[in-house]
Amino acid sequence: MILSFSNIQLKTLCSTSRLIFGYHKQAFTSLRGFSGMAQQITRENAEEILQNIDNFLFDCDGVLWDGNGPIKGSLETVLRLKELGKQVFYVTNNSSQTRDHYVKKCSNYGYSVKRDEILCTAWIAAEYLRAANFKDKVYVMGREESVGAELDAVGIKYTGPGVRCVLVAFDPHINYTKLIRAASYLKKPDCLYLATNEDSAFPSTNPNLAIPGTGCMVVPVSLASGREPIVMGKPAPNMFEVLRKVHNIDPSRCMMIGDRLDTDILFAKNCGMQSTLVLSGISTIDDVQRPAETTAGAVDMQPDFYAENLAGLGMFI
Repeated sequence: MILSFSNIQLKTLCSTSRLIFGYHKQAFTSLRGFSGMAQQITRENAEEILQNIDNFLFDCDGVLWDGNGPIKGSLETVLRLKELGKQVFYVTNNSSQTRDHYVKKCSNYGYSVKRDEILCTAWIAAEYLRAANFKDKVYVMGREESVGAELDAVGIKYTGPGVRCVLVAFDPHINYTKLIRAASYLKKPDCLYLATNEDSAFPSTNPNLAIPGTGCMVVPVSLASGREPIVMGKPAPNMFEVLRKVHNIDPSRCMMIGDRLDTDILFAKNCGMQSTLVLSGISTIDDVQRPAETTAGAVDMQPDFYAENLAGLGMFI
């Protein structure tokens, strides 16, 4: 379907655009309720994981590496899974870098990575607009080196007049003027509103240090404009839909491994995947041991398995 963003009202546009990636808002509420406590990975259930899972999706920050470099045991675990013939993908909400950057970073840490094995939100946002045949201008609140580069790669303009889309990503230089511009563009009912992700904070090795994430840029724009964005990254299923279409993978044979319940684990549930939480990033053992919510409307974010870090899986395979 060819869309003309200048002639179709936003309500119709958002509905049609979501269908491009097979996304529907109901996906967020379709997997609710109590699923039992997460199991710590053991030799026995590690063998079952290997039998039932063909594709492993890894978050990056807090799982493969942190602010100090590679996390012990992560590289060995990933390499071992590849030796066993498993497909490995790298799925990150970080919009501050391009896929090419992640290829280099992974290679520097010893991971042998192909470009199409990496899914980052800057590229997903550009791909989303390309698939919708978007021909107007985008106002980007984010890094030109990443978001701008991915938009350039698909021929979408993000400077000059004629803005019909606001794209909020991680912006280390956020300021009041940018907030005014973004919120003002969104007062136009036919202006699309996208956000790369809504993460509240980045992982930090210092427990006394809080590093605000993209969600801290999205919230003020949403409050000022009275609008809610279409989210590109986890836990929305857009990234998995791209991966599924390109590689023809079955979600029931996939496992998402991440460090956040509200993004990585909920992403797995929204996409019908198995999940493992590692405790080397944001979420803690207290989060894992807390019973899943059973009240009406609550979202179950309990992982299927958990481990201290990736080495907790690697030692058994």
